[in-house]
Amino acid sequence: MKWILIGNGNTGKKEYQLIQDDLVLVVMKYNPEHHSLRINFQGQHQVYFMETLGYTNRIALKNVYGIDVGKFSRQRNHTGRLEINREIFDYHIVDNNQPKLIIHQHDQQQPLVVCQLSSIPVREWSSYEEAGLVLSLCSYATIPVEKQRQQPR
Repeated sequence: MKWILIGNGNTGKKEYQLIQDDLVLVVMKYNPEHHSLRINFQGQHQVYFMETLGYTNRIALKNVYGIDVGKFSRQRNHTGRLEINREIFDYHIVDNNQPKLIIHQHDQQQPLVVCQLSSIPVREWSSYEEAGLVLSLCSYATIPVEKQRQQPR
């Protein structure tokens, strides 16, 4: 799996796609003006709004009704934690020739999911973009296996 930056238009909105075997698994759209995320996969559509929590490395996640549903924290070295819907995910980004996003849930030894970040300039991300990519990947990785097997036609 790998994240691809598809659109970075004049409006500043960015569209990312999670691709595996030439199949689009997840589409994540980030709007920097509104600090909003739109995540689409398997017929599910999620919308989140993000607010900084005092420090630039802590972000509150709110649903479309403005209710807190989680929080995201990021460290300087591209590691951090996502807490959403009573689930906790730790992540880190290995930034080398082939940057990878690695997410752990319960077992720190066994990752929940690993994906490449091939065409994405990791060093230029905002905390909000990083939160969106981590949230999108966690949402997709934790859907029941039966739904993952039923790919859209």
